Amino acid sequence: MPAACLALAWILALAVMPAHALPSPTPLPNGIHATFVALSEENGIAYLTFLAEGGQTTLPMAHDAVVRERAVGGSWKAVQAPTLRAGAPLIVFESAGHVVQIDTLYAEIATRFIIVKNGYGVTPTGDIYRLTGSAALAGASLPPDAYVLLRVTPGTVTAYDLQASNTPFAQAAQLPKVTVTVDVLVPLNTPPTDIVYMSTDALSWTPNAVRMSPLPGNHWTVTLSLTQGSQLQYKYTRGSWTTDERDLAGNEIANRTLTVTSKGPTQKIDDMVARWADRSS
Repeated sequence: MPAACLALAWILALAVMPAHALPSPTPLPNGIHATFVALSEENGIAYLTFLAEGGQTTLPMAHDAVVRERAVGGSWKAVQAPTLRAGAPLIVFESAGHVVQIDTLYAEIATRFIIVKNGYGVTPTGDIYRLTGSAALAGASLPPDAYVLLRVTPGTVTAYDLQASNTPFAQAAQLPKVTVTVDVLVPLNTPPTDIVYMSTDALSWTPNAVRMSPLPGNHWTVTLSLTQGSQLQYKYTRGSWTTDERDLAGNEIANRTLTVTSKGPTQKIDDMVARWADRSS
């Protein structure tokens, strides 16, 4: 597995969040990072089919399952499951064999394709996008020099949805990105075989969402690409909510807040964990 800075920073680049404080996270089962395949229905029950590391999986959806989406620079909004596009990146939350929540996060790109060939689209600036899912179907019949609005898996050049027009789409404002390095000092009694993670609101408070890398002297680090002016709520865990960080007395702490205030290309955050929920001080 590559370094933590490559593992999940592509999602965290979306973190343009409101400035008001968020409540402590509601524990959810660990999210499954997946790709949407299809929805189906049988005997009045909806089924979600997705691709993940273990291969293709089909699970029934709870009748009150929540489906949310968010674009770069936007906020979460509830959507209907049938609006999901083939190839969309998902975080699937499952409980008792049923899907209880689906999150999908995407970047939106307005551009023009001067050529589309073999499943790839080339822009006038030489950028190349790989077309998959719904985008591959739409791209197969594009007219020459078509203007396109792409939904792209964040941090990649893989477009899974495409709208075409003979006139330009409005280009969203592109806020600059800042490379944020987060360094945390953990307690001496942290088990040497355990891994430290960041859990964030941008990843639905999945406790093992962002894997950090160890440094000498009980330090762990991760490098994130975040939008200038954005704000991220987060906590540290060792992979679950039974091993999250606490204060010296063992009490739950408020969510940490990371605000990207740098006007330059980099920013450094230094934190310290007082103790873990399952370890004495």
